[in-house]
Amino acid sequence: MKEDQTIEHEGKLFEKIQFQDEVVSGRTFNECTFKNCQLNGLSFVNCHFTDCIFEDCDLSLLKVKGSFFTRLQITRCKAIGIHWFDTGKPFTVQFLDSNISYSSFFGKPLKKTKFKNCVAKEVDFSECILTEADFSGTDLEGARFSNTDLSLANFKEARNYFIDVQFNKVKKAKFSLPEALRLLDGFDIVVE
Repeated sequence: MKEDQTIEHEGKLFEKIQFQDEVVSGRTFNECTFKNCQLNGLSFVNCHFTDCIFEDCDLSLLKVKGSFFTRLQITRCKAIGIHWFDTGKPFTVQFLDSNISYSSFFGKPLKKTKFKNCVAKEVDFSECILTEADFSGTDLEGARFSNTDLSLANFKEARNYFIDVQFNKVKKAKFSLPEALRLLDGFDIVVE
């Protein structure tokens, strides 16, 4: 990416590239695929991604200030500690089989976003709009939901979540047993 001085990247495959702790600024990526890349600590500043795929990459501590992500797919990636709230709008992304722990989506509109079969420990979903989001099969240990709209969200087979139903919207959200019993934790009651 850095050697190529063009501003737009269309339909390119970036494979096994390593750009750690560097800055990529003002680039547009359309229908590009990133495979087996080491991009941890990289800064994407004011970049635009449309219909791109990150697959089997290390994106940990990626910085995304002012960048735009439309129909982005992150599959089997390590994407730990990313401040997704720094992105611009639109922001549509799907996370599949990835580790997104210690990241923050604070205040992001994430309607219909997929977080399928992920590890999402200590992720901040506070103030997010997650209507119709899919968390199926995801480990949400320590994830924060505060004033979050989870209406119609899918938590089937998700585990280790704590959602205080008094401070979050959960209308018609789907849960599976036995994990659904955790919804009672906020009521300070004993179920025997």
